[in-house]
Amino acid sequence: MIICYVHWTDEKGEAQNEEVYSVTAAKKLMKEHPGARASKTKVYSNGDWVNCGEIHLKGSNKSFIANSPRNMKKANY
Repeated sequence: MIICYVHWTDEKGEAQNEEVYSVTAAKKLMKEHPGARASKTKVYSNGDWVNCGEIHLKGSNKSFIANSPRNMKKANY
């Protein structure tokens, strides 16, 4: 599951945060609130999570996460 966090400052200067579950919804919020920043987190079924970085309006938002539970084939010891 992907969880996206969008952060922006409103007209009153107060910080606003929103949690959405798709990159498309996060990009839509970023377009509605100029100056907004967003980050993406991947959560696995066993409870592990990995920060996937920042979301950009232009370009690809794909990321390779080294040593994540899905990419590890055997123990590294």
